[in-house]
Amino acid sequence: MNPVPLTWRLLTAEELTKVYLDEMRRDFPQSELKPLSMILNSEAAGTAHTWGIYDGDALVAYLLMVRPVGCTMSQLDYFAVLPRYRASGLGAALLAELPGHENGCQAILIEAECPEKAEDEAMAVRRLGFYARCGAVDVGWTEHLFDAWFRVLVLPCGRTTPDAETTVQGLADCYRRTMGDPQWKKHVTFYRPDGAEARF
Repeated sequence: MNPVPLTWRLLTAEELTKVYLDEMRRDFPQSELKPLSMILNSEAAGTAHTWGIYDGDALVAYLLMVRPVGCTMSQLDYFAVLPRYRASGLGAALLAELPGHENGCQAILIEAECPEKAEDEAMAVRRLGFYARCGAVDVGWTEHLFDAWFRVLVLPCGRTTPDAETTVQGLADCYRRTMGDPQWKKHVTFYRPDGAEARF
């Protein structure tokens, strides 16, 4: 499928609710899904937004982004292509287009589940491979978020890829602005490649 004629637009609260109920509950395990009320509140507060990708009137994919006011990077929260449009290369094409839609953004921050900690190790390996093929760089850091473990990746929005320290500081800034102190420090911990805990 050629993604060029597809239309990107920000979803309304009503449209996002429908996507959550009809699509996200199918596409993501319950353990990975934030409550709908939390997502809607974040959008209403201006700390998040959701792109709907359309072929005419038909939704083909969606991307939930976190970008609080003052953040220079956007965090990819949820991303899925609807089942009937999968296995066509569309996901990779849309991810490649994403930086162009996040106006003024220095980079896209991505958290990918650590395969060795995942319930479905094979799926976690496939996700990492997908992001790598799309140009995302694994910065070598890990993140403990609530009860899950993630690799920290970055997708550059320009010609320069932020270094590891800058990338993780950007992700910490997103959490600081969305969760506030002391909650984000209680629930989010970053570890350097050598396993040392990082303090921000």
